[in-house]
Amino acid sequence: MAVPVSLWLSVSVSSFVVVMLVRSHGEHARKRSRSDDSDEDVDRISVLEGTARPVRSRTSGPGAPSVTPMAERPTGHQVPAGDEGGGAPTTQPGGPPAEPSHAERCRTLVASTRRGALSTIATHPPGYPYGSVASYGLDDRGNPLFFVSLMAEHTQNAMRDPRASLLVTEPVPDGTDPLATGRATLIGRLSVVGDDERPTVRERYLAANPTSAYYIDFGDFVFYRLDVESIRYVGGYGRMSWVDAAAYALAEADPLADAAAGIIEHMNADHAEAEVLFCRHLLGRPDTTAATMSAVDRYGFEMIAVSPAGRAAVRLGFPEPCTTGLEVRQAMVAMVATARAAASA
Repeated sequence: MAVPVSLWLSVSVSSFVVVMLVRSHGEHARKRSRSDDSDEDVDRISVLEGTARPVRSRTSGPGAPSVTPMAERPTGHQVPAGDEGGGAPTTQPGGPPAEPSHAERCRTLVASTRRGALSTIATHPPGYPYGSVASYGLDDRGNPLFFVSLMAEHTQNAMRDPRASLLVTEPVPDGTDPLATGRATLIGRLSVVGDDERPTVRERYLAANPTSAYYIDFGDFVFYRLDVESIRYVGGYGRMSWVDAAAYALAEADPLADAAAGIIEHMNADHAEAEVLFCRHLLGRPDTTAATMSAVDRYGFEMIAVSPAGRAAVRLGFPEPCTTGLEVRQAMVAMVATARAAASA
């Protein structure tokens, strides 16, 4: 069939324009610096080979972000007069009571929940942090174990750049400040779990996430491990540090982790008077008008004490470490008796 001349001319002109645009784009690309060309070549090769892609950051030149240099990091909060709430917890006379190390606190926090915010390095758009909700289990060293679909964006990101982090947070009770609760960011690299470890990892993951049983054998899912290299811990206002990965791996989760929420709720609901007694007569804060328990662990517990001068974080140690709810109850009964005896003296 003969092609109309007008249609032939239209297609020819369009093809010419496309060719010219491609040539113009090519000329523009060749004007880029040799370093940029080299980096882009590495990017393309890395994606084809399935290796980690380097992330470039522009600090000068065209397109560089306008960023004010970071000032020296403050070492404490600037607390308004009459409010001690931003400072470190005050403790009972005779020296500070024992408390968990930050490595222990991190291990407890990570072991007490089953999901967090997994951040990977995005492929599209490239280089940006990509956050997603992910369920996990734990291996013996506290490394998170994920079971993810090959269709998931975070999986595709991990296949190209293994760097990742997992943010885990404590539950926030109603009426409390979410920034006063603990959180930990585990930083490391994601790697596929080997076939030899798969049965054990599968068991660990199912124990932590039993509802995943219906898809645990899907063929498009794979187990990944986050090999933790460093941890940033924030336990509320004024309590934060970088935690060594080796110390985290060797730490044990607190034995009261599962019972802590119930203990706190019970004490605040039914024993508010006892908490005030603790502050007044065991912590030397006679002006305390109200107190609420905010945390408990094997070594003791923490409260927010309220007085005319403001609010303060305080900590009180148990006479002996407690590993069960029953032992906590027995310790509390003894401490209430001590506080009442001091009040009547």
